[in-house]
Amino acid sequence: MTRFHAASIHLLVCAVAAAGLLGLFWFVWYPAPLFTAVGGLEIFLMLLAIDVALGPLSTFVVFKAGKKSLKFDLAVIGVVQSVALAYGVYALLVGRPVYVASLGNRFAVIQANDVQDKELATAKISLPWFGPKWVGTKAPADKKERDRVLFSGLGGAADYGNFPQYHAPLETMRDQILASALPLSVLRKNNPTQNAEITAWLSERGYIDEKAVYQALVARSQYMSVILDARTAKVIGIAPFRPRP
Repeated sequence: MTRFHAASIHLLVCAVAAAGLLGLFWFVWYPAPLFTAVGGLEIFLMLLAIDVALGPLSTFVVFKAGKKSLKFDLAVIGVVQSVALAYGVYALLVGRPVYVASLGNRFAVIQANDVQDKELATAKISLPWFGPKWVGTKAPADKKERDRVLFSGLGGAADYGNFPQYHAPLETMRDQILASALPLSVLRKNNPTQNAEITAWLSERGYIDEKAVYQALVARSQYMSVILDARTAKVIGIAPFRPRP
């Protein structure tokens, strides 16, 4: 076997693994366009560079038929590549979006590492594993607890979406959401070069401007827009358009 053949086999194995991971991230943990909104795409591209490029390239460099240390060299490459891959997958796992929470006047993407274990214990639930869950929020009855959440929000650390014990069905916030939602004309004004894309996005889902409204989606890397039915506040989807100028 030549070094070219060895590197090609390594590349094929890595490409299959990368395709499987992409499917898991893109369709389950980070359904589009949340991959971009929370910055997961950059981490995945780094993983891709390590898994599909550096690994096979290292094999190409060290491989030589009959070389005494060949098995050791390939084992080292495999271990280093596996450790780097495991670290990247773990980083994406703990940063996966688990909730898209309505805060009344906006939506927020809540990632797994944004929710503390003690809050999960209080809520007596575990985090979703198969994609983010859409939830509404409600204020606690206890004033001291309201103040705790309020000060967390003022510090930029957390808001009601980060406290699963204060989640509620999204439908219960219909009136509050619609009262704060904006018409699509504002979205078009904020994205003057993407009018055709906005029209196409709506058309693909059977909507026109007059039947939809939107709210901002706050995420770690990029703000986007949650498009809603103008009558029911049903979520039509997340659109990759700027909610503000």
